[in-house]
Amino acid sequence: MDESVFNPDRPFSVGVELEIRLLDKESLRPKNISPYIFAHLPDELDYHVHKELLQSMVEIVTPVCDSAEEAVDFVENTLKSVAKIAKEKDAVLASLATHPFETKEDNEIFHDPRYEAFAEELQIVLHNFLISGLHIHIGMPDSEAAIRAYNATIKYMPIFLALSANSPFALGEDTGLASYRTEIFQQLPRAGIPQRFESYAEYCELIDQLKVTKTIETIKDVWWDVRIHQVFGTIELRISDAFYDYDRLRLMVLFFQALLIYTTRHPVNKEFYQISKQNKWNAIRHSLDGNFIDEDRVSSIRETAKDLVKKIAAEKIFAELHCENDVEPLLVLLDQEPISEKLRKIYQKSGDFKEVIRSEIIS
Repeated sequence: MDESVFNPDRPFSVGVELEIRLLDKESLRPKNISPYIFAHLPDELDYHVHKELLQSMVEIVTPVCDSAEEAVDFVENTLKSVAKIAKEKDAVLASLATHPFETKEDNEIFHDPRYEAFAEELQIVLHNFLISGLHIHIGMPDSEAAIRAYNATIKYMPIFLALSANSPFALGEDTGLASYRTEIFQQLPRAGIPQRFESYAEYCELIDQLKVTKTIETIKDVWWDVRIHQVFGTIELRISDAFYDYDRLRLMVLFFQALLIYTTRHPVNKEFYQISKQNKWNAIRHSLDGNFIDEDRVSSIRETAKDLVKKIAAEKIFAELHCENDVEPLLVLLDQEPISEKLRKIYQKSGDFKEVIRSEIIS
């Protein structure tokens, strides 16, 4: 398929991809059993549970859904099926963007030509790539809407990083960050904050250069925090930490879906790259309590997000999505403490990283 041609999906449809860790139920260290999981999946889930770099990880991939609720229902039901298979190998599932005390020696890489090529190219960067993420796809009606939504996502993606940030611990210590996973991920050569594009043609020009120079084979080899997926016809938000809490995930996906509808109607102004970088750092370090710079104004990421929710609600977009009753729960969620702080308090009280992990086990 020609990836320079935008392939529209159902406007503002939803897809979710969630990476989940497989852990020994006693030691809570990684358990490299994903080949066993794949060998015992029911046929209807073959397409929806994917392998990842590590054999201690699987990825849940929803079909194209009409709503956040439908997508997260699918994730929940699929996790139950995978957890049942994992139990046969004395393993549990956990939503950890970083594991508090695992090492690279605990893990085995999945034997796949693509992953082995990455390992050869990236060397120590990939050896320490012990992280899990969450991706959200929103269908776009056309390429012009996609560019508007893409540019807006660059500006507002610190909000979704802050809402998901749950990786304060790694290698047996408190990193001092809300999302250490993000710092690891952006070491990749084609990761991090992408540039803004003035047109879809300009976006395609860059992608074509990367292909012609054999830097990438497909758009799958571009790991930006947000990307236009031409084949799927979506905007894909890739900045978020992996986590699993049904209500938080549903509200977060709904927020992103509604935001893209809003910003295709109200394009954002161009933002300096350094501002985008600083806002992202503020989310990495402080989650929702970090500063958000908007031109010459500063407020918290939390207050910026709440203001956006109110603007979207005033445009009746939540009503269009038949989710007007979710506005208040979303505002309540934005007032809650970040996941990273909840995990930090568990460790401060117990002094045991296992208690942190147990709080994130998917039952």
